[in-house]
Amino acid sequence: MTLIFWQGIISIHQHSFLETLAQQPDVEKVVLIVENDISTYRKNMGWGIPEFKHVTVIVSPTAQQVTDTIHTFKDAIHIMGGIRVGKMLATAMDECIKLKCKLGIMTEPFNNAGTKGLLRTLKYKYYKLRYFKHINFVLAIGAQGVLQYTSLGFNTERLYPWAYFITVPTQTRTENPTENIRIMYGGRLEAAKGIYNFVEELTQCDMRNYSLDVYGEGEDAEKLKHLVKLKGRTENIQFFPFLKYEDLLKVYASYDWVVLPSAQKDGWGVVVSEGMLNGLKALCSDICGVSRVIQPGKNGLVFNWAEPHNCINAIMNMLLNEGFATPSQIQHWANKGISAEAGASYFVKIINNVYNQKPKPNMPWNTPCI
Repeated sequence: MTLIFWQGIISIHQHSFLETLAQQPDVEKVVLIVENDISTYRKNMGWGIPEFKHVTVIVSPTAQQVTDTIHTFKDAIHIMGGIRVGKMLATAMDECIKLKCKLGIMTEPFNNAGTKGLLRTLKYKYYKLRYFKHINFVLAIGAQGVLQYTSLGFNTERLYPWAYFITVPTQTRTENPTENIRIMYGGRLEAAKGIYNFVEELTQCDMRNYSLDVYGEGEDAEKLKHLVKLKGRTENIQFFPFLKYEDLLKVYASYDWVVLPSAQKDGWGVVVSEGMLNGLKALCSDICGVSRVIQPGKNGLVFNWAEPHNCINAIMNMLLNEGFATPSQIQHWANKGISAEAGASYFVKIINNVYNQKPKPNMPWNTPCI
């Protein structure tokens, strides 16, 4: 099979999945076509442009080149990174529909909060009428993505829960010289990520058997530092700037937990996947797409910001740190469930289900962690 992926940018989080997919026995060719190489916002977070092996990459094609590519690969399977997201993807999708190409969608949930969210919901109801009949399958990232497409009436037999499947270099775990629980957060310091509220809850907890290292920058940085100083927790909580992606991957082995307390729409949360692949337990809010792979009490904990005391109760369970899987158990489960290898195998099974009448595959992360 030939697979053509149409996406907005070159994403580090798709890199290992696409490379691994290209090497599957049933796959003849993988092409990644992006509207732009990488955003300034991602560059500021330490992202670089990854080099691909076994994958053909086309950056910023003209409208004519988009049309020509689809005509060249009219018998391929085309996977769009959302429905009409950006000018290039809209052009590509229209041409695929015109030529009756095999067509799938890989997408995060759309933000349906507030007035703008209502307008987006109305837009997707229009998309249902205009485009759903042309879409053969949807890879919906996170539980919210599945819920949205189910609510919109997309055929659930062709709706597949999806993830950001990645493979990261495994580091030798650093032994903990103290009895403190070592916690890390990596991401933007802003209200949407919930990190200020999380630290506020953490500093209200009487237990002090922890260290929290915060890697990131953003509008809440000074407010966070002031809070930590005010609460007398400067010995427990430290702040560091964004690391280059390659350097961030090296620090996971020094921690026991990774946290992602997002308070607003967060399609996945790859920092959690990266942590789990290094044997870390994870604590995150149920807003995060990645929360669907967490098995509470085994490989981590999930909390709901809307429920009173739910966050601080989760924090206390994290600091008690009892009954959870070992780092090696979590790492083994993650390699089987959320790695690039797991994702590539799952993708091929999905395609065989859609086009070759093979059984619908189970989500690879559903196997018990312990």
